[in-house]
Amino acid sequence: MTINLFIVLLSIYNIPAIGQEGSLFDHAEPLELILEADVVALIEDKSEEPEYTSALLIHKLPENSIHAFDLKVKPRGNTRRLTELCDFPPLKFNLKKGQIKNTVFDGHDKLKFVSQCKQTEEFQHYVLEEYLLYQTYNILAEESYRTRLVHITIKDIKLRMPIIRMTGFLIEDDEDLAKRIDAKPFKERVYSQDSCYESAVDRLSVFQYMIGNTDWYINTRHNTDVFQKIGGELIPVPFDFDFAGVINTIYASPSKQVPITQVTQRYFKGSCRPTDAYDATILLFNEKKEEIYSLYSSFEYLPKYIVKKSLRYYDKFYKIINRPELLDETFSTACNPNVIINSSVRNPRKSKNL
Repeated sequence: MTINLFIVLLSIYNIPAIGQEGSLFDHAEPLELILEADVVALIEDKSEEPEYTSALLIHKLPENSIHAFDLKVKPRGNTRRLTELCDFPPLKFNLKKGQIKNTVFDGHDKLKFVSQCKQTEEFQHYVLEEYLLYQTYNILAEESYRTRLVHITIKDIKLRMPIIRMTGFLIEDDEDLAKRIDAKPFKERVYSQDSCYESAVDRLSVFQYMIGNTDWYINTRHNTDVFQKIGGELIPVPFDFDFAGVINTIYASPSKQVPITQVTQRYFKGSCRPTDAYDATILLFNEKKEEIYSLYSSFEYLPKYIVKKSLRYYDKFYKIINRPELLDETFSTACNPNVIINSSVRNPRKSKNL
């Protein structure tokens, strides 16, 4: 049976009522998906510009009903795709607008999928922790990428490898984010992070300090996109947080351009400004603390010991930003980049079953 014929049959027998599913990013419960594709080709594509291949995506709905969509899919990313680190790459989905109307994907024909890198419990935890970091930045900023958790079954249409079942999440496309915040993706060169809107840079850099991530740069667009608002302000938006110290993946390392040796050490990469210039940003983080902690405490898909570990890591951050002498010392690295202070190091995580 061809993919197109299969979709026609599904449309006759299994499509639920229009509007039943709601918006993709307005709900927290995981989507149940099945992807049928040439999986071997996706895994083996190490080219500089991967090409799309045809595939079938099935959304499993309550009461055994489903939606099915033919789409194009390709591998994406660098570290997780091009190295021997991962068994399966992150993906880019390109759905057909005509098929997604009145479904959960309505208005979101292009999506990034962050896959579980290896089929182990440890790597499942990593992807769930990274998902929480996107959710945390959503609390702090409207100008942030929305995400949706996914449980996905991946089947190779040529039957050359076993079925893969993993946890991952979908990320809002940059064009969709731009429309939502009344902006447009800014493709021109950014000479310095200080070319961007000051409060947005401060919010991003304090967030990255909070989570212990140095794997980002605004001017080179490394793990950061830039959007231009109607008034002309440039807003940096971060993504890719798997090198964050709060997660502490086994493969993470600090940026080579900062003087720390472990990702669990915090290092501030914000702009060189007087500490009181960050007062509004510190106030924001204090106001959102309870909501951030509640996000972690109520998240049911991670073991409690990982949640507690993460909140202890954040406790150290909040101690620093609320003690003026520690805050002055910490943010001084923006003006004295070779100084190491206030390193937050913890023991490597212990393996523990769910």
